[in-house]
Amino acid sequence: MKRVEVLREEEVLALEEDLLRRLEERLTPLVQQAAVDAAKVVMHQLRLDLMSHISRHEDTIRRLKRSELALSHVPSSR
Repeated sequence: MKRVEVLREEEVLALEEDLLRRLEERLTPLVQQAAVDAAKVVMHQLRLDLMSHISRHEDTIRRLKRSELALSHVPSSR
């Protein structure tokens, strides 16, 4: 009786290992693709944020240049 129980337990363990291996084979590509997709979304958002940041600085530089040009046309009061 004990030998039969050991064999069944070994069969169950082998089936569980096979099931886990098959699940891992199916899930690994899905998890990898999800990671790639998430990275693409983050990189896209980062690009948008950087473009917005650069745009704000360009606007500030343009305003400063206009102000500097305007100041150069104001006669000095010496």
